[in-house]
Amino acid sequence: MPWKIIDRLLLPAIFFLSSLVAVLTFWQLLLGHRRAEIHAVTDDQASFVKSKLESELAARILPLEGLASRWQTLGDDREKKSAAELMMSGYPAYQAVEWVDPTFHLRWATPNSGNEPDLGVDLSADSAQRVAFQAAEQNRDVMVTRPVNLLQGGRGLLVCVPVYTSQKLSGFVVAVFRYRELISSILQDIAQGYWIAVYDGDEQIYGQETNPSASARDARRQSTVYVHFRDTTWRVQVWPKPGTVTYALSTLPKVAFIGGILLSALLAFTVYSAETARLHAREAIAANTELKSEIAGREHAEEALLQAQKMEAMGRLAGGIAHDFNNLLTVIRGHAALSLNRVTSDGALRRELNEILKSTDRASALTRRLLAFSRKQVLQLRVVDLNTLVVQVREFLPPVLPDDVNLVLDLAPDLGRVKADSAQMEQVIMNLALNARDAMPEGGELKIQTMNADLDEAWIGGHEGAKAGPHVMLAVHDSGHGMTDDTLSHVFEPFFTTKDINKGTGLGLATVYGTLRQSGGFACVSSKVGEGTTFQIYLPRVEEAIDVVEAPIIAPQPLQGTETVLIVEDNDAVRRIAREFLKIRGYTVIEARGAMEAIQIMKNRGDQIDLVITDVLMPGMKGRELVEQLAELRSDLKVLYMSAYTEDAAINIGVLSPGTEFIEKPFSPDELAAKVRQVLGQATKTRHASAM
Repeated sequence: MPWKIIDRLLLPAIFFLSSLVAVLTFWQLLLGHRRAEIHAVTDDQASFVKSKLESELAARILPLEGLASRWQTLGDDREKKSAAELMMSGYPAYQAVEWVDPTFHLRWATPNSGNEPDLGVDLSADSAQRVAFQAAEQNRDVMVTRPVNLLQGGRGLLVCVPVYTSQKLSGFVVAVFRYRELISSILQDIAQGYWIAVYDGDEQIYGQETNPSASARDARRQSTVYVHFRDTTWRVQVWPKPGTVTYALSTLPKVAFIGGILLSALLAFTVYSAETARLHAREAIAANTELKSEIAGREHAEEALLQAQKMEAMGRLAGGIAHDFNNLLTVIRGHAALSLNRVTSDGALRRELNEILKSTDRASALTRRLLAFSRKQVLQLRVVDLNTLVVQVREFLPPVLPDDVNLVLDLAPDLGRVKADSAQMEQVIMNLALNARDAMPEGGELKIQTMNADLDEAWIGGHEGAKAGPHVMLAVHDSGHGMTDDTLSHVFEPFFTTKDINKGTGLGLATVYGTLRQSGGFACVSSKVGEGTTFQIYLPRVEEAIDVVEAPIIAPQPLQGTETVLIVEDNDAVRRIAREFLKIRGYTVIEARGAMEAIQIMKNRGDQIDLVITDVLMPGMKGRELVEQLAELRSDLKVLYMSAYTEDAAINIGVLSPGTEFIEKPFSPDELAAKVRQVLGQATKTRHASAM
């Protein structure tokens, strides 16, 4: 009987033991696989934490570098503190911003609360801070301290940015960060379900766990990465929380021991768990990839808040040079014209004086291009139709286009209107067309196209200077040799050209750039070598009616006069040459070196003055402000503005509003006399009409 029982039980026992061994083996294999997946996900989380820390730490000090770069342009300490507080408002992780002198003494700090007792403290007493300051001074670069005891309390780090004036150290702009606030602001909502600890050397500077000793770390599940921040390296350890491990492993032993009855359920659950783990891994990898893409985008944007700054600096330089040069040209051209009028029979001398006049005309054209690039030219903005301008430009193109270049117009019939200077926009279209012609030495197709365009936020993100909203687009396309990426990156810079030295100044596209930006628009260009180039210009669309400008009636006018003219000009040479121009025509001229002198003259002799000629830009008071004050002394005052330069669009639009008279520098004696006669004649007619 016992043997029978044994015989009955032997096979089930063997089957049971075999099944048990198979289940245990499967469970061990599955458990090892799950541990490997958890470790892989932990590694991905650690890599994500590393990327996040490195990118965000760099982003935290970018505003500080920007503040330091414009430190010397700020005013007193109050303005500098205000700029620092404004920067800190966007980055709460900043504990304080300090100004430290070259001897490493703290001079002021913001916010004021809590920092007053520390003013004057010698920061070099702390070796870590002293080393950082010395390294920043020696390398002329941003330096980060090792862990230090902060004056504001707690442990943290200082970011030191040296500030130099004329190659001499002025001091340091210092940002104070407390470790816990800084790192917490970066890692919030990051790596949920994982503990994170950060070490600088052997010192733990950040830890998420409440009680480190109570959070047992399994070395097999722990992942270590190194974060590089300037010259500092942090060690970061990431490991899963007990709940994360429990979630991944707790059901496996139970399922494995149920045996063959729930084998199908076990397999289904295994597949489900594996797919879930893989999904988490993919999400971590995708997040890491997205972060890398975001970092690349920021780097591209920085290359663009640098190219734009370079163009702006070049524009300011070009505008200043053109302004001063125009005054010199006015004097040179004026004296040459006066000398030419006094020469009678000396043919050689007349030819030389004429050459001077021709050279000043060419120089004047060059300064106009510089002013256009620097966005300081005087524009007469009107509501216009670009289609009309294109048609007008087409009339001038056939003589300058080779026979093997086919001109095609594709103009939208419902094209919206824009506000621009008609003459300058015609010059823009002509410059683009001539550039296209030069790109097709063997012939091809030149196409000018117009259309309405509605730009959204997504589109303008990749185009510097663009604004969302309704626009009008004008494109000039050629089928020429195209441009390389390097050429495209410099295409709007002044004096950059790929043509021979005698065939181009490199100012054509720079002029296009400046004119469009001053008119509220922008330009973009695309090109491929061997396939041609397309320039697209965009101007904001307006709903106003087209301004109809009646052509002036040209009638011969005498250049002589007997009226009294007040000339207001701060440049002595320009003022004297304008005085000579008018005196030889019979006018009585009164001079004023500035606005205050002109106001005093008007108070004393206002009833004798028939016309005021004033420069647009003068120290102390602009020409328009002067005229407003003079008008209070005499309501029927006649005014003629002169300049070739404007500081900003507000002055530009205000000066050249309808009814305002203007003459551009440099001018000839006849041009000034004719303009003065025109203004005085128009004013006389207006008074007669009012009297009737």
